[in-house]
Amino acid sequence: MEPLKFKQQIILNFLITDDKKPMSPLQIMKALFLYAQKEKPTDFYEFNPYLYGPCSFDVYSDLKLLESDGFITTYPTHRGWSFYGVTSEGEKYLIENTKIIQKLDEIKKLILSKSFIELLKYVYSRYPEFAKNSIFNSEVLKKL
Repeated sequence: MEPLKFKQQIILNFLITDDKKPMSPLQIMKALFLYAQKEKPTDFYEFNPYLYGPCSFDVYSDLKLLESDGFITTYPTHRGWSFYGVTSEGEKYLIENTKIIQKLDEIKKLILSKSFIELLKYVYSRYPEFAKNSIFNSEVLKKL
């Protein structure tokens, strides 16, 4: 098994922060996007406008890899997708940099405080260029 990349460690640390509350794939995607926009890390996920705003398909690949390596687990929902949570093995990758952890915790709390629609509205209003391929019309979202 290869050593984890920084961006994979960021996924794990998002799942560790805020009392290890599980996150949906959309929440993880938007959390990583907001982190990338605010912190500008190098060698990170590249986001493109997609059906629900900013998306990097590499995130899905990394989630599968982290799950197969035993660092995260899934909690299926009746909606056909799963929440992701960190395992005790994944917790070993806690980043020691308190500034990074504080930033991840802030972003995660923001993400988890919003409903699906509120989260899209939040991201689309701040980064409208990532809403151009959305299946949600931005004018309709404003009315919701």
